[in-house]
Amino acid sequence: MDNNATLNDKVMSFLLLDIVMRIIKADPWWRSMSIDEVNEFLSRPLLLRLAVMDRDLYPIVHPLWFIYKDGIFYLEVHRTSKKARLLRGDGRVYFLVDEVVDGRPRGVRGKGNALILDDAELARKIMVEQVIKYLGSADKQLSKRLIDSSKDNVVVKVEPLVFATWIA
Repeated sequence: MDNNATLNDKVMSFLLLDIVMRIIKADPWWRSMSIDEVNEFLSRPLLLRLAVMDRDLYPIVHPLWFIYKDGIFYLEVHRTSKKARLLRGDGRVYFLVDEVVDGRPRGVRGKGNALILDDAELARKIMVEQVIKYLGSADKQLSKRLIDSSKDNVVVKVEPLVFATWIA
């Protein structure tokens, strides 16, 4: 870092580097999840709700299947969908994955940056992983249809900036 940088600049740079890997407590009543708990939780067939802003600056929330690997969310959307169009214009997103089991809430939420990856091979790979995660097999008729339709999709790569968790 430049020796002429102010203390504020140094702290901000440190925070920007640190925030990507940091899990913060989302709720004062519950504890945060550990990294292992987050990985286990996000490996389950839950929906990720992705919030984007439309052109009139109203939030739109989309429930989506996802794959979570190495701190990154991978989603798939049709290449001409409203989601894809909005994300091409502004990649800032907010995400939420949560559930309540026996009255005990837990979840992951945060903000991040989304990037559209127009890669047919990657879209097929992600779709295969998703149908196995959500449908249990790539051999079912619906699975095969979804995998075949992935040729018309793009992958949305969401890199979290802020990652907050809670578990009761």
